[in-house]
Amino acid sequence: MRKVVITGVGLVLPSAGNTEEFWDLLTSGRTATTPIDRFPAGEYAGGHAGVVDDTALSAIPLRQRKRMDRFCALAMAAAHSALDDAGLAEEAGGPSESAAAVERTGVYLGNMYGGWEITEPSMRKLCQIGYGGVSPYIASAWFPTAPQGQISINWGFKGFSKTVAADTASGSVAVGYAARAVAEGRADVMLAGGAEAPVTPYTYTFCHTSGRLTDGEYRPFGEGADGYRVGEGGVVFVLEAEESALARGARPLAEIAGFATGHAVGDDVFGTAGAEVMAHVAATALKEAGVEAGELGVVGLDAQGESAADATEVAALRTLLGDAAGQVPCTTAKPATGHLLGAAPVVDLLAGLLAIRKGAVPPVAAPDAAATGLDVVTGAARERAVRSALVNARGADGTVAALALKAI
Repeated sequence: MRKVVITGVGLVLPSAGNTEEFWDLLTSGRTATTPIDRFPAGEYAGGHAGVVDDTALSAIPLRQRKRMDRFCALAMAAAHSALDDAGLAEEAGGPSESAAAVERTGVYLGNMYGGWEITEPSMRKLCQIGYGGVSPYIASAWFPTAPQGQISINWGFKGFSKTVAADTASGSVAVGYAARAVAEGRADVMLAGGAEAPVTPYTYTFCHTSGRLTDGEYRPFGEGADGYRVGEGGVVFVLEAEESALARGARPLAEIAGFATGHAVGDDVFGTAGAEVMAHVAATALKEAGVEAGELGVVGLDAQGESAADATEVAALRTLLGDAAGQVPCTTAKPATGHLLGAAPVVDLLAGLLAIRKGAVPPVAAPDAAATGLDVVTGAARERAVRSALVNARGADGTVAALALKAI
């Protein structure tokens, strides 16, 4: 098995277009969620979301942009930045102009809802004026696989690629499977991450009817927590085998050292049975990474923001960490950016990566976040030598996943 390292990061997030802006947002302890103004949102729960400024997509040519949904454009913009950060963007064929290289480069992305930016207006026009109002791109634009396809086409990648749809665990599973493809020698380079754009009337209706949106603040682990605020954006990592990355002079940022998945039946994923699965999955990921639970530098919380679901995550972590439960700092980026649904785990993975690189744990942007028996960081960033990070993720479909990062 080959050691898998992150050599590039690309992001398009609310109030953050690069890692320094993202770190500034996290360490400020503020939220980038604002009242929704793209459509009348008064009848929906909450009515607040984290949104990305359109200028973040300006690098995508207009002719290309009109063929893709917003969630796809966010993924494309993040992929551009990730390849540039990895030192691969200047080569015409992506990682290499050689046929062998593009055959060994793949894409693994996660999302929850696909895209509806093009589909919704087309359906309205279909009812109002007939088929002439339907966008010719509607058939391919909304598909959850669209970002994977557009990125592969744009750079000519022909390696093994997949799209993962596992509710709010999607991005974590995508990165984990991509890392395994590299570790097992099935790929040399993988672009992995997630993207989501749920701030449209139809998609936001899904969020509203799910009962998982809050009518107030997104306050994971806070008293009376009743749900989350959503956000849009994309995060993409470049993963490579360490040996080949060093051979081309790349700069490894951290190692994807452990990954595990499990499943809890139905609604139990956020209940007692789900807590048991989460503890087991996290322990398996840490074992693969060779990290003792008590030695963890930081835990990235799943943070559903609903009291009962948060309580079961606390129970899982107390089982996992044992006597060290109150000594390992815990955090999440989700209240700062809004919950990016299928892409949310990769936002927290990025926060964990930066905690390792910066030597500090950022606070949760929810002042009253507290969990009995856990050390949830609030208020200000905490300076700490972080050598490892664990990121938890759960989806309402029953998927439970964990990723473990290690410093290089």
